[in-house]
Amino acid sequence: MRKFLYLIFLISAAFIISSWMGIAVNKKIKHKFLVTGSIMQTVSYCSGARPAQKILDSCNTPKGISFGKLFIKSGVMNIEGAPVIHEIKADSNGNFSTYLPAGNYCLLEEWKTKPFKLPLNNVNQTVDSACFRNLYNAADFNLKITNKSIHHMKFVFHRTCPYNQPCVSYRGSLPQ
Repeated sequence: MRKFLYLIFLISAAFIISSWMGIAVNKKIKHKFLVTGSIMQTVSYCSGARPAQKILDSCNTPKGISFGKLFIKSGVMNIEGAPVIHEIKADSNGNFSTYLPAGNYCLLEEWKTKPFKLPLNNVNQTVDSACFRNLYNAADFNLKITNKSIHHMKFVFHRTCPYNQPCVSYRGSLPQ
């Protein structure tokens, strides 16, 4: 009977120790790193005559996107149907902080998280379908996290004029 109790004690101890080791391994695998930065944008000047240099400089100076969002998928490309694993939400100044485990990430604007939809051609625009598919599949930004936190990232988008969109040939009158 004593040997039987001793055997049960040893099996229980081994089980507890292996459970603790499993928890330690899982914690190591799931360790997350702090990522801080800003979601920003520059804009094209889209109105009439050439403005003063001060206005052009202002357009080309990155400014925080108030309450901007970036959606994160695993990997380096946007794979249609792959799940969004995390969402970054900026504050009123465009600044954010988040935690992510080590890995390669594809950061996307919201439209790229939805099923692919080719814009329609119309009287004023012709869409290059292959170009637009490549635009959809490309990451807006890539992020690689190894074994440390990353601070002061700057994700800067450039907003073009409505008549000068990527992958679209525009015909027609330009705004005044």
